[in-house]
Amino acid sequence: MPVFTLFDQTAVLPLKGIIFQTVLLLVAIVLEAIVLRQRLRLGFQPSIRYAATINLLTVVLGWIVFLQVEKLLPIPVRTQIISYVMFGNFYANPLSGNLNVAVVIAGLVTFFLTFWVKVVALEWLTWSVGTPIVQRDATSNVSRFRYRRSPTQTTSPHVLAVLQANALSFSAVLVLLLLRYGLSQRL
Repeated sequence: MPVFTLFDQTAVLPLKGIIFQTVLLLVAIVLEAIVLRQRLRLGFQPSIRYAATINLLTVVLGWIVFLQVEKLLPIPVRTQIISYVMFGNFYANPLSGNLNVAVVIAGLVTFFLTFWVKVVALEWLTWSVGTPIVQRDATSNVSRFRYRRSPTQTTSPHVLAVLQANALSFSAVLVLLLLRYGLSQRL
């Protein structure tokens, strides 16, 4: 009986969106595991585990942030978001012409936020497993904030690997979204 009450309270369940996000997540995990394996010289299983864990973490955090921010938006914008999530296209109203810029800005913000979350999650995950990617300095970290980096200092390899993996997975997701949009416009 409790299952039926759950379905009674939810008027619409976006199964198409859930399935499509699952496919996008699997594509992102595979592509990011390949990059992490090549760039960080990890094995097959650790790279897949790291990629799956950090991607699942970013998806869960992303949905939590999205659902909290969505509550604060005005009703016309919320209508557009619900229309896109449920039906895959924007509702035709006066706001629909201005949404292209908002979508691009939201995509850029999402890219950099997920990049940051993935870098921090990979560092934390490798520390918790016992094989840290970043070695902790024995010296204090205070000087890191006080002085600027010297020109000879380079970025950590795991940061570049996560950046490349994130860029590759976002590009693949963008191509799949464009294909989905193109196919839905033809039908």
